[in-house]
Amino acid sequence: MTPEKVSIEYVELSQENLIKPQELDEDTLKQRYQERQAAFTTPAQWKARHILFEVGKSASAAEIDAAKNKAQQVLTRIRAGESFEELAKTFSNDSGSKNQGGDLGWFGPNAMVKPFEEAVKSMKVGEVSEPIQSEFGFHIIKLEDSKPEVTRSFAEVKTELAQELQKELAESAFYGQVDQFSNLAFEHPNSLKILAETLKLPLKTTKLFERIVSTQADAILSHQPVIDAAFSDTVLKEHYNSDVIDIGEQHVVVLRLKDHQPAQPKPLAAVKTEITATLTQEKAKAEVQTLGKTLVTQIKAKQNPDQLVSRYDLQWSPAQWIKRQETTLKQPDIVREAFKMGHPADHKAIYQGITLGNGDYALIALLDVKAGKIPTATNTDKPATEQQTQQQAIGESEFRQLVSEFKTNAKIKDYSKQLSAESQL
Repeated sequence: MTPEKVSIEYVELSQENLIKPQELDEDTLKQRYQERQAAFTTPAQWKARHILFEVGKSASAAEIDAAKNKAQQVLTRIRAGESFEELAKTFSNDSGSKNQGGDLGWFGPNAMVKPFEEAVKSMKVGEVSEPIQSEFGFHIIKLEDSKPEVTRSFAEVKTELAQELQKELAESAFYGQVDQFSNLAFEHPNSLKILAETLKLPLKTTKLFERIVSTQADAILSHQPVIDAAFSDTVLKEHYNSDVIDIGEQHVVVLRLKDHQPAQPKPLAAVKTEITATLTQEKAKAEVQTLGKTLVTQIKAKQNPDQLVSRYDLQWSPAQWIKRQETTLKQPDIVREAFKMGHPADHKAIYQGITLGNGDYALIALLDVKAGKIPTATNTDKPATEQQTQQQAIGESEFRQLVSEFKTNAKIKDYSKQLSAESQL
């Protein structure tokens, strides 16, 4: 069958339809700069160390005085030249910074309690403060570095402001027209001409396309919602305009059917080669099945296997030992079948045929079986009992798999209900 195809006509609305670059006057841009000046400002930052002498919320006046006196004593030692960092490690009650010598790293406004921040703002780099009281106790602060507040000038951000404002105007225009766009498509469901003419938008068309997303054809067909709408009952059977379809940021489209090509049988001449190949392959598979099963029957009837396969210009693959988890063979079905075939008796091979997943037929000759062995303790670092436990678990797993395969291939009849009924008689 040829695929069903349609072509559509559509109108799309996006910012690109509406953005009209325009020169914004200086006063408008300066007003916007004043309104957004905070966004162009990098706040001041400070890098400091401190030593905290903690005071509990329910501390008495005597305890507060004791903490302040201790802070003053440590400050005196700092002024006398002792290391701020070492004294912080010894005396600070701030567990988060004491092991780093009181280092607080870089911080900006509102990162610290107000008395602490106010003190830092008034200090010079390298200066050590007097004891500063906060809700946590007394702080001795050392300002190690600072960065001043920096505000980008109007000239630096003028272009950025203009682009931002133009985008906002375009977005406002888009959302102002999208409602009208939707209403016109709904109020005139049998045509897109009024919509296109009213909003001065081009009415576009596509070539015939299938029910698949395509990035090679018209760009509008790269959107799955457009494909779904084009083949919807509303558009295809009722011949109405589609709903407004959102296909991106500030990008919508409405469409209607232009042409429809139903699926139909291809001419025989066009598919003759494909049909011939299919029939040839099917016939070959059937002949393979017939030959394979005939060989199995003849071999089991005591005919010579080597002579039989030679008669049909076939040959056995070299004999090889394979494990249950063999990965060297291309056809794992052969391995699974071989492990279901039992054990040869009196060194007489067992023969079995199997249809493979690709339609081929394999004739398997099971020549011999080696029993598995449990490794001894001398051959491994693990105790023999543990190895036996592992081997037993593997054996049980394989047994369950074998039983499962038997159940799958067996024809089982359930007489439990009949037996139950008979037992009640």
